[in-house]
Amino acid sequence: MSIGGAFYALDRYRLRALVIDPSTVSGFLHSPAAQGGPHDSQTVEQAWDVVRTLLPEAVDGEELDGTDGMGCIYLTAAHVERTAARLAQRDVAELMGRFTGEPAKFSELYWAKVWQDGARDLEGFMEGVKRFFAGAAARRDAVVFYIV
Repeated sequence: MSIGGAFYALDRYRLRALVIDPSTVSGFLHSPAAQGGPHDSQTVEQAWDVVRTLLPEAVDGEELDGTDGMGCIYLTAAHVERTAARLAQRDVAELMGRFTGEPAKFSELYWAKVWQDGARDLEGFMEGVKRFFAGAAARRDAVVFYIV
């Protein structure tokens, strides 16, 4: 079994309930939007560690302990707006060039070799993260980054 991660956009007021009771995060993330679940999501699959390293602003929030996951970080709506603005300035092609051009520098990251060989898929995930945050900021959503 491998470790995967995803970003989830949620109503900024719903975030408070998750922070108060982190044990509810997993159930909430698996509920459909029509039943009050996340508005949107963006998987990064097993590239979570690479994305977290190359786009650190995407996980520049608060750690949330007490969930069923291996890691959980939340960003308030204000964090999401700042993150979206910073991500809009990032050049994914330049980041990919650094990542694939300096493999030894990133060798300790989870599945680094796989993503260096599959750079096209990784680039798609990273562009997806940028789009995801732009949409979440436009809705004034909060975001949860969840690793399982």
